[in-house]
Parts: sequence; C-alpha cells; structure tokens
Amino acid sequence: MFIELKNHKAHVFEHNKIEDPKSNIFILPGAGMDHRIGSMIDMSQLYSSSNVFSLDFPGHGFTTGEVLYSIEEMSEFLIQLLKKMSIENPILIGHSMGGLIALDVSLKLDCKLSILMNTSYPLMVGEILLQHAKGNLDQANEFMTKYGVFNVPETKVQAKTFGTMGAGFYGRSKGTIKSPYGTKNIENDPQREINVYPLKRLFNQTQKEIMSHDLKACSAYKAEDISKIKNTSFIYGEKDKLARFNPENDIHANTVDKNIVIMDNTGHFPFFESPKELSKILEELITNTCI
Repeated sequence: MFIELKNHKAHVFEHNKIEDPKSNIFILPGAGMDHRIGSMIDMSQLYSSSNVFSLDFPGHGFTTGEVLYSIEEMSEFLIQLLKKMSIENPILIGHSMGGLIALDVSLKLDCKLSILMNTSYPLMVGEILLQHAKGNLDQANEFMTKYGVFNVPETKVQAKTFGTMGAGFYGRSKGTIKSPYGTKNIENDPQREINVYPLKRLFNQTQKEIMSHDLKACSAYKAEDISKIKNTSFIYGEKDKLARFNPENDIHANTVDKNIVIMDNTGHFPFFESPKELSKILEELITNTCI
C-alpha cells in the first residue's frame, strides 16, 4: 500500500492484515535495501496476533519523494508514517542501517520493542566501501557480500544465466561482467556469484547513489543520549565482520543478557544465511517480551 506523507508517497508492504492486532511489527531494511528483505524473513508464526509490515525509505523501492541523507531524517520519516497509520507502541526490527533508525525512533517515542539486527553503534563505514558505493554499485555489493556473508546457501539455477529473478544480463562465465550498476570480476568463483545473487538483487535500486547516501548516514549518526535506550534487543552474527558484537559498548550498559542473541556461523545477513534460525529467534524475542 501507499501512504501520502508531507513530502513523500511511502510504500509499505503488508505481510498480513488482521483486525485489532496485539502488535504492529515493522521490518526496516539496511543500507541500499528495501522492503524485499521482508520476503526473506518468515514472520508467519506471528500472523495470528500481529500485523507485519516491510517498508521502503525514500529513494528505495517504491517510495517516492526527496532522498533523505541522515538517520535522523529517516527516523522522522518513520515517525510521520506511524502517526499517519495511527500506530502507537510499534515493534521495530531493523537490520544494520535499519537498526540505527529503530534506535533513533525508540529514543524519541515509545516502542513496545526494538530489535537491532546486525547493528553496531557507532556504525562506522570504511573509506574503501564508501568509494565503491559512490562510483560502482556492483563493486559495493561485492564488498558487502565478500566481507558480510559467511554462510552461503546454495542456489539451484536452471537457466544458463547467473542467479534468478531476471538477472539475464549476467553471462555464466568467468571474468569481468558489466551490468546497469557497474562492473564486477568473478574470475575466481562463478558459482558463488550464482548463490549470492538472491541477496545482491536487494541492493539494486533505481538510483545508484542510494547505497552511498545510506552508508554516509550510518557513519555520521550519533544518538543524543544512548543511556536512555530501553525495550531493546540485539541480534548479532558470530562471523559478522561489518557489525561486530562488542560487549563493552555503552549501548549494552542497560541490556540484560537474554536480550542479546549471537547467531553461530552467521555473518551480516542472517535472513539470507540462516533464515530458519532467525525466524525462531524473532518469534521468541517478540512473544516473550510483547505478546
């Protein structure tokens, strides 16, 4: 569905719809991604009690209007959306950048629960990745998946092209490949490119600079008072090189251990690498805390 806001036409994907839900759950995508991450997160076990939504931030997916360049601006966008939808005390599930947005929103209004998934604070982004994101989206995707993915599921492909979901511009051969998003070199492992494509396609946006804007926003974000954090749980990947778990971080000062989950043999993208385990974790965190 689309919701008219002051400066944007917001796209919100409804996973289900029930009357008088006990909770309203919003899945917030990471940098360069959109509502499609929701298709990789199975929340069906909560459909009988909760409404589940995945949304597109401006410049991502189907949401139209001016691009936003900071976590605070994206946080305000979500707050406006919640008000327009007449939703109070939401449950927010934010992946990476989406976790920073969830954090910022939870510091500004009451949330029943915020789940920060693969989100470190502060979330610093290396200069090499920033440069790739600015000039070549495919190279940025290469970097993100090379260092972010630990457990690569095998993808069965019947067509003589790379990946699935319309990746016809990929020839199934080694070497440098050109696409609408830049170039990539798959000299070493063509099969890995096939296996990782279902994740990489989530980064493909109509504006190639979106990844660059998002990563800069992540690096620049500083919460006003991190000590006020409440009703927050954390999910980390044991093998995540992009957002590592640091038990000494101030963000965990008021967090009890049961609200910090470390997923074994999982990197930065648990909804791609370990979807069944992630689904179980989310169900437990939400039902034990809110339902």
